Amino acid sequence: MRNVKQITFALLLLATGWIGGMPVHAADGNVAQQRAAEEYLVALARGDAQAMSLSILDDELAALRTSLLDQMKLEADRNETLTRARLFGEGMSLTEIERLTPQNFFVTLAQRLRFSGREFRKVDWLAAVKDRGGMVQMVGRLIPDEEFGDVRVPVVVSIVPWGKDWKAAMPLELQAQIDDLRSGRARSARPATAAVAGTTAAPATPAVSEAPKGGSATPKKILDLFDAALENLQAAKCEAYYDKQMSPNFRKTTGSRALRTLISACETRPQLREQYITAIKLARERDPRLEYAGTRAVFDLSGTGLPFSRWIVEQVDERWYIAE
Repeated sequence: MRNVKQITFALLLLATGWIGGMPVHAADGNVAQQRAAEEYLVALARGDAQAMSLSILDDELAALRTSLLDQMKLEADRNETLTRARLFGEGMSLTEIERLTPQNFFVTLAQRLRFSGREFRKVDWLAAVKDRGGMVQMVGRLIPDEEFGDVRVPVVVSIVPWGKDWKAAMPLELQAQIDDLRSGRARSARPATAAVAGTTAAPATPAVSEAPKGGSATPKKILDLFDAALENLQAAKCEAYYDKQMSPNFRKTTGSRALRTLISACETRPQLREQYITAIKLARERDPRLEYAGTRAVFDLSGTGLPFSRWIVEQVDERWYIAE
């Protein structure tokens, strides 16, 4: 384990410029080291997970992916999904997660983390402190643009060799957040706002990382619809599903060729059926928001890892159907 207390203490001393009453004089790192640290700080300030993944050493991202995937696979062997649900949402299958590259694995996981960084004009690098394993702790102060005042916030970035160059190591703060999520000590954050040059990501809003247990306000006829839909999907009877459980309004507005394509995709892609099955099971556990005088029910599936954030059913001629 890296010596976090030692790094924090060194940061405090270097930021003030004194150790035991004597000024500190230390090398501030070469150009490549400073550039590697600043690339990470820029991505952090923008809340840009993709840019963060590119600034972090590939080996570190791969190690994170391997460690978490191994744990999820062990749980899957026991028919458990707790870690997967906490880190990615119940709607994202292990197969989908396994397909993610180390960078995309980090970007997807980062949607549930909180980023805290400040915009800056440049960095006043104070020291490059050598650590174990070739790691270097880059210590500095962020110099803001004039419109953001004159407070210079201390920062420390861990960097590691990358050939003849340098890249950021996996930040300890993010490692701690991932461990908190995995162990259930904390809930996830919603995805950061899309990164735009010159902007700062909005503060993360707490979100539920595990499905709330509800369903008490769901009309029985909707539950019956869900049961019938699950039965057809689990048996790969996709034509029956689209014919009997999908809304007549959906079928009217979908061309025959497009409908045939949807049915074929459902029949030949188990992963797609699994998404629908997961969505229905999660909707059963939630209380819907009723609209249009109680003829439309919207189930919130945000934060579940599914590629859609809601599941809608509607009443047509006194019968309930899946709307879209």
